[in-house]
Amino acid sequence: MTYGLGPVSPPPPRKPRRLDPRPHFLPDVSAQLDGISGCPALQVPDGHLARKVRDIVAQLDVSSLEAKYSSLGRQGHAPRAVLAVWVYASLTGVHHATKVAAATKTDAAFRLLSGGREISEATLKRFRQQSLAFFQAALQQTVDIAVARGLIDPSAIAVDSVRLRSAASTKSVRTAERSKRRLSELQAQDESALDDQAKAARKRKIEDHNAAVEACAATDRTNIVTTCPSAGLLKFPDGASGAGHRVTVSATGVAERLVLALLVGYASHDYGLLKPIVEATHNALERAGVSEDVRLQIAGDAGYFSENDLVFAEANRSRFDVLIKEGSYATEDRKAPKHFGREAFTVEGETVTCPAGRAMLGPKRKGGGRLVWRGEGCESCPLRERCTSSMQRAFEMSPALEAARQAMRTRMSQPDAKTRYNQRIATIEPVFSGLEWAMGFRRLSTRHSAGVEAEITLKLLAYNLGRLIELAERPAGAAGAGAGVRVLACLHGELIPALSERVGTPFILRVYLDAA
Repeated sequence: MTYGLGPVSPPPPRKPRRLDPRPHFLPDVSAQLDGISGCPALQVPDGHLARKVRDIVAQLDVSSLEAKYSSLGRQGHAPRAVLAVWVYASLTGVHHATKVAAATKTDAAFRLLSGGREISEATLKRFRQQSLAFFQAALQQTVDIAVARGLIDPSAIAVDSVRLRSAASTKSVRTAERSKRRLSELQAQDESALDDQAKAARKRKIEDHNAAVEACAATDRTNIVTTCPSAGLLKFPDGASGAGHRVTVSATGVAERLVLALLVGYASHDYGLLKPIVEATHNALERAGVSEDVRLQIAGDAGYFSENDLVFAEANRSRFDVLIKEGSYATEDRKAPKHFGREAFTVEGETVTCPAGRAMLGPKRKGGGRLVWRGEGCESCPLRERCTSSMQRAFEMSPALEAARQAMRTRMSQPDAKTRYNQRIATIEPVFSGLEWAMGFRRLSTRHSAGVEAEITLKLLAYNLGRLIELAERPAGAAGAGAGVRVLACLHGELIPALSERVGTPFILRVYLDAA
């Protein structure tokens, strides 16, 4: 190519610029002096909880979080800083992103953890909602740290569950039974007597209840929460019912009280939850370096005294020493059943004797390996009113359940089992007390399914990190049982009747040992 001055050669090709593949984050300016807000590094004293949280979070591997960020574009907040802010906020009872974002502007402790930066509400929410996998991995890291410090006792594990309120309204709860009843009522209405507005409202209600019945049938549930599918209708300790989440937790140690594993669900009871939480606990300890040959000893309350749980415990007796206490059939505050219960019948092999001393007819085999016997001479029996409301009393039994139930009774009758089981409440209940009372976390702030589990896992991660901080400061040889006792009273129950009579209100005490 020429331009009148002779040939001109093209410019040499530009060498491609190598970009640093590592993401870059906003630098930490917490040690710099701000003319208005001051210097967080100077304002927060030594020994403050914020400094301890920053140190313990520094021990966690956050590379999986950092890998999600690109090296291009504007620099964002360091994931470790956002995590530290959320952990400190959880431990101090600040659970809403709006309040946490405001605290990063004015609170010196929050500003120290955020690197002197203001973190927006949207960033905090997005981090919490999208980091479930990391929170689960970080919880596992706390178990790894605890095992390395010698804080885990495989023979002192307890399991139980706590109910947390959902962010969904009670009005969004639909039960299959009530929806079917309302459909019958709506369909029985005379549509010709309604005006256009009433007809439209009736049509919407029919569609709503039809959708609820179909959703319950499709998911094999008795109820659903339309705005939060991961929630269910639960009854809470204060007697009220509403949308909530059941969180099943395993913890270890009367003095350590560290969380090992958790499950989030919507069940109204604990039946059938023993197997998944025990296996999750076993996997967590195995990943932390505990030998697979170590036999775990796990205590659970009467809520796990069900067929699936007992059969699982008996089938895995060589791997897990499960201790489950059988519940009483009637207590002072719960009336005895109108008819004879299972304990009134005598079972010997395949022969069943009713409370009147008569052998029952059977057995007949039923699905699931269950057997059924029917009474003989029930029409003229003097105990009929206390035995049945029908013409003939039926008695149903699962041989596998009976064998597992008897095996558990035999195990619980041994002295070492009673001693170990009595430590259950001091192992697991403090976890729930710490979560609900010390941290003030009783209600979730999100309705998204992934966000629900992420938020709960984050809170238990913060709880474990708080426990590791406290246990690191404990003098060598100090035991949790030697310290003070904190007593939290809440409405319910049957304990200390003298106090109940004195104050005129039933109470149950939640007592746990606090190693100060």
